[in-house]
Amino acid sequence: MVSLEDLQEHLQTLTEEDWNKLFVLIPELESTTKFGEIKGGKRLADGSISDIYVLPSKIVDEVYFVLCDLDLIPIFDWVNWHEGKSILDNPDFDYSTLDTVTLCKLLTVIVRTDRFCEGFFVSNFENGVMQKIIHAFKHNELKRRQTHRF
Repeated sequence: MVSLEDLQEHLQTLTEEDWNKLFVLIPELESTTKFGEIKGGKRLADGSISDIYVLPSKIVDEVYFVLCDLDLIPIFDWVNWHEGKSILDNPDFDYSTLDTVTLCKLLTVIVRTDRFCEGFFVSNFENGVMQKIIHAFKHNELKRRQTHRF
């Protein structure tokens, strides 16, 4: 995992081919209606109930693996980054206004929160936040390419 301090430099090393590993998933994301399924919770023979967990869909797993492969989930003090929580709590937020580093920081908040609140990652696909982040990545990358052509 990349530190927040090294993230900008790391982002500069990503090629168009690298980014396309993520962007090629957009059509499937847009056509998917169910991003996960609640499992478990069965009554066992001793009367107890088994753990409930969220089983992510194939596309959710694919996105996660690409995000990890591209090293887009930086290490930083995400718990104390209150701006990120405010952004994620606002259903009308325009993610296209964010730079790529901030989008990566949001990924950290989502992925790390899921470790403490299972299903948070999947819920951010269901509410469209992950799709907005990926589209904003694409917008920023296309803008960067156009800027560097001249």
